[in-house]
Amino acid sequence: MNSVGPIQSKEQIDHLKKVLLERSKRDHLLFVLSINTGMRLASLLHLTLDLVMINGSIKEYLDASITETTDIYLNSEVKRALTLYVNEHSSNHNFYLFHTKKDPSHPITRQQVHRILSQAGKDAALEHPISFHSLRKTFGYHAFQQGVAVSLIQKIYGHATRSETLKYIGINSEQIPKLKIDVHL
Repeated sequence: MNSVGPIQSKEQIDHLKKVLLERSKRDHLLFVLSINTGMRLASLLHLTLDLVMINGSIKEYLDASITETTDIYLNSEVKRALTLYVNEHSSNHNFYLFHTKKDPSHPITRQQVHRILSQAGKDAALEHPISFHSLRKTFGYHAFQQGVAVSLIQKIYGHATRSETLKYIGINSEQIPKLKIDVHL
């Protein structure tokens, strides 16, 4: 199996969002939720509407018991994609977010996720293939680029070491800015 990296271009991310939204609000949500949270695929596939909603509103955080690592913040991008998706479903809150087209009581498989993303990459004319790991890596890469501490990204991923996280998101030692703490006491 070939190694995949993060999607570094925000233009490519936006293009993939558009391609996926045109195809399916479910597939669009899968992409948006993945690149904005870095959650593991197993955790994503087992999300039900009840797990992301409380009293008719989208939760602010997904509990660590759901994500298997730490509480995960649901930002405005995720909430917008969730709202688009939920608005086309009935008020039944007992279905998997990423369910099969035939049966909302069964989540899609890992293989189906791979097919969805592979086709989206082709439809978006990406230079490199993408997989679910591309989405997780994209989250970490962009979080790092925006100044999020590696230790926090490491915690979300459940990695044992800082170096494992940096390698996973495709950051080498030359890309790490020098730390300048200027405490004038």
